[in-house]
Formats: sequence, structure tokens, C-alpha cells
Amino acid sequence: MIVVKNPQELKEILTSENNTITSRAKELGYSKAYLSSIVTGVRNPNEKIAIKICELTGEKFDDIFFIRSVHKKITS
Repeated sequence: MIVVKNPQELKEILTSENNTITSRAKELGYSKAYLSSIVTGVRNPNEKIAIKICELTGEKFDDIFFIRSVHKKITS
């Protein structure tokens, strides 16, 4: 699972240079609601949008996101 390290910092990166979440969502090809839910920490991004965010902003993946291991409990 991909997790945003610091949602507030991500918001600042995305909205720098007079950009808005709405304009960035359009550039990324996703809805404003989906991008907002990632920025606020409500949802975790999938790998496609995480990579697109890095490409759009010029930031390194490891500076914005981290990967959390998810282990499913095996039940019999």
C-alpha cells in the first residue's frame, strides 16, 4: 500500500505556483474529489497516480510517499 508521508506538504507541493487542486486533478486525469481525498489522507493513492504526481511535480517518490507492507492473516 502506498501512503502519503505528509499530506500537508503534498498539498503545498501541488498548489505551488498558483495551482489549485482542481487544476492539478485535471492535469493528472483524475477527479478533484479523488485527489483531495489523497491530499487529506482519507485515501491512499494507487501506483499510477503516485507516479503521475511525482512526474508532474518533479519530486522523488520517496520524498512524498512510502510503501507500507500489508500482510494478510491466513485463516484455516
